[in-house]
Amino acid sequence: MHRPKGELKIVLRCSHVLCKVDDVRSVVRDYEELGFTVEYGSAPERAHNALLWFEEGPFVEFFQLPPVFRLVKWPMAAVNGRAAGDRLARWARPGEGWRDLALETDDVELLRVHAALSAGGVRVSRAMKGRRTRPDGDLVRYQFLATRPVRLPFVVSAYDPPQRPAFVHHPNGARRISRVRVGIAERDRAAFNTLAAHVEPDGPLAVEVAPDTGVVAVELEGLTGPLNPARLHGAVLTTPARTE
Repeated sequence: MHRPKGELKIVLRCSHVLCKVDDVRSVVRDYEELGFTVEYGSAPERAHNALLWFEEGPFVEFFQLPPVFRLVKWPMAAVNGRAAGDRLARWARPGEGWRDLALETDDVELLRVHAALSAGGVRVSRAMKGRRTRPDGDLVRYQFLATRPVRLPFVVSAYDPPQRPAFVHHPNGARRISRVRVGIAERDRAAFNTLAAHVEPDGPLAVEVAPDTGVVAVELEGLTGPLNPARLHGAVLTTPARTE
């Protein structure tokens, strides 16, 4: 495909799926009993998130965020743009389950990505900086961009330093996320297509028509048995459909 001279070319991949939970320690206990290996995002006694890694492809992040954080929407919007305030309010809504989807780039800074998306008609916030201290004490830095409408995926930079473990073993046999099913409502179709024009064409995202925009389900390859839905904290985890 011919691109106009000077146009920035970026490629985004499916990074991770975010699941809002009420208590991250309860999530870790339940998922470990279901046969997963789960890693706290920081020291367990103060962690607000946990990560379900795979050796390749997307991962799952479980996070807790008190509803009171919705009050920070307006200060956040004033500093980083309306897209950022709307995103924080969405994350802080009560209830468990799939809450967002992140797309990633190889860049550790998002200035180039911000310029390319803005030039392409995607409405984004300022590039915001984030950090967390791992359980081993190492500091992790990253950046992210919120998009509008808030129902669209957001964009994250590469982690600095990289975080994916070299070896991941889940006793229940799960090897990787083979598909992330994403529903797109008609009202969001045009905006989603503008963002999706930058997404790798053969990745795990599977888009389908839905009354509401958001993650529908995550398919796990390799599971050796069924998972108890009552212990998944709102996440919808399935196995790939068999073909005859």
